[in-house]
Amino acid sequence: MIEPERAHYEFEDGMMAAWRWPNPGAPILVFAHANGFNGGAYRQMLGKVADRFEIIAPDLRGHGRTTLPADPATHKSWNVYAKDLLALYDRLDRRPALLAGHSMGGSSTLLAAAQMRDAPPLALVEPVVLPPALYLMARSPLWPFMKGAAIKPAATARKRSNGWPDRDAVISRYQSRPTFARWSDGVLEDYLEDGLVELDDGVRLACDPNWEAANFEGQAHDLLRAARRIGDTVQVLKANKGSTVINASGLVARGVRLESVEGGHLIPMEAPSIVASWLGKAAENAGL
Repeated sequence: MIEPERAHYEFEDGMMAAWRWPNPGAPILVFAHANGFNGGAYRQMLGKVADRFEIIAPDLRGHGRTTLPADPATHKSWNVYAKDLLALYDRLDRRPALLAGHSMGGSSTLLAAAQMRDAPPLALVEPVVLPPALYLMARSPLWPFMKGAAIKPAATARKRSNGWPDRDAVISRYQSRPTFARWSDGVLEDYLEDGLVELDDGVRLACDPNWEAANFEGQAHDLLRAARRIGDTVQVLKANKGSTVINASGLVARGVRLESVEGGHLIPMEAPSIVASWLGKAAENAGL
């Protein structure tokens, strides 16, 4: 069994942290995480395909151990993540063979790949794909006055607790909530390993709730334009409960291959084996 190790990649304005499963000679898989999480949160899932790929699971800007600046006041779109991912791909010793991601990480991967000269295949789990009208609204000068009503999860994120006496207190609190109770064994602990920052008087979330909220509201990117350019290279796994692939028809119309699965938006945490199997199947479909 291949064990992950920590890695880091230096950028002009900071450092991107990552988990890496070394597997010399194997195709490189880069997997980008969801809003509020980190690369380590997917260790249970990614470890199941580590014999097939050399895997890089970065902490995106504002998350985990990455030190790239993240100012909610200036955050407008997920294009900043696309830019960071492109920079990461350039820093790898070999070209990625499969690009993947979950939720915001999946959408950001699509935005990044659409800017590549020859994009590798994409395998996206529950990417956030909203109605075209919402993206148009997000690029409007009126968006600051509209986003509160349009993006309800942002308000929830801003109210999130962000201070506990120690890690055990966080685990105890989270384990009592229905969302985390559905997670597979070990996933919560993996997430919190890099999802918390040690302070002199306790711990706090590595992803500032204000940054998480700004991610929800920062929808001024053009996801469908990206899909129009490289849709035939993209495979998407869509949950059949509470899916964020709201505009699935828009993806299919642009050549994306869509597959549904029993489960919810956080299926990589709830059923890592199912998603790992799908990643393997997506790789086979792509000829890897």
